[in-house]
Amino acid sequence: MKRNWYKFRVKYGKQLDNGKTKKVSEEYLVDAESFTETEKRAAKAASKLFETRSFDITAISREPISEIIRNENDDEDNKWYKAVVAFVTENEETGEKKYSPQNIYVQAIDTTDADSRLRDHMRNSMEEWVVKSIAETKVLDVLSYE
Repeated sequence: MKRNWYKFRVKYGKQLDNGKTKKVSEEYLVDAESFTETEKRAAKAASKLFETRSFDITAISREPISEIIRNENDDEDNKWYKAVVAFVTENEETGEKKYSPQNIYVQAIDTTDADSRLRDHMRNSMEEWVVKSIAETKVLDVLSYE
């Protein structure tokens, strides 16, 4: 069965430095075969991450992702950026260019770093491509199968 990427949002009570509890929402990506498996893996991950069973998974949505580029230097300052890269094909008869957008998530320190990592990753591509956009996401981590 084909694996897909899903984004899920979890809401829980986070203990602040002043001792108060504040409700926060966090987003994560997970690769799974279905919404059901995503919910199961999300609940398991949330109970490990937050060391509590007091949380709600408030949203699950399919996320069309073609690639994940992780930063090997797992720095705490790393964020996840969503890059839209369009592969360019040209119709030989009409000469018109067709753009096929692909979503690539890049783990980086900032947008400049994300752009650099993306271009480095795409450097050996045999196809013509164009970076359409790079934007910071609210995703805190990507949970893939180990």
